[in-house]
Amino acid sequence: MTSPLARTSRLSAAHRREVIIAAAIEQFADHGFDAASMEEIAAAASVTKPIVYRHFQSKRSLYLDLLRDVGEQLTLAIETATAAVDAPHDRLRAGVVAFFDFVLHHRSGYLLLFGGRGQQDDEFQQVVDEIQLRIAELVASRVSGVEDDTYRTFVSFALIGLAHGAARSYLLDIERNPSERFRVRLAAKRAAQTTELLWSGMRNLST
Repeated sequence: MTSPLARTSRLSAAHRREVIIAAAIEQFADHGFDAASMEEIAAAASVTKPIVYRHFQSKRSLYLDLLRDVGEQLTLAIETATAAVDAPHDRLRAGVVAFFDFVLHHRSGYLLLFGGRGQQDDEFQQVVDEIQLRIAELVASRVSGVEDDTYRTFVSFALIGLAHGAARSYLLDIERNPSERFRVRLAAKRAAQTTELLWSGMRNLST
């Protein structure tokens, strides 16, 4: 029987890097930057520790790369979902659905970014803040009916804050019932509820 390590050693360098990244996201999301080790990441990826270092210079550089990559994925998902939608309510719904879809399918990536396990570090927090600002600017560009740029940015951060609160509630709920069917159905339900909650406030926006 072929061992996992032997199978992984036959992967291309690019594919092996993807396997390491997936394992690292899980380890960092579950244990935080300080507690997760390169040995554990290597074991989870079924590679040796030197192979991990062949792809990533250090644990810190790996963590920073993951924050930026996951942040880019989330931003792109929201941007793509809302780009071709004109009606404000439909555009809001598309963005919220994309957000919850990301939380559903990339739970560890979401927790890596916003779970707070690495944010005691100023450098990590700066990267997360930059991602939050990019998402806020994207949301602001999609907000209709607000002329003042400063107020539009404020509204965007408020919307994002509420969405994060809804996501945290969702993650707590699926911890109690982790079945796939429940997770999918609840993600759709929470996306719809969050959309309507946000929309009820946006309809009455004024500067």
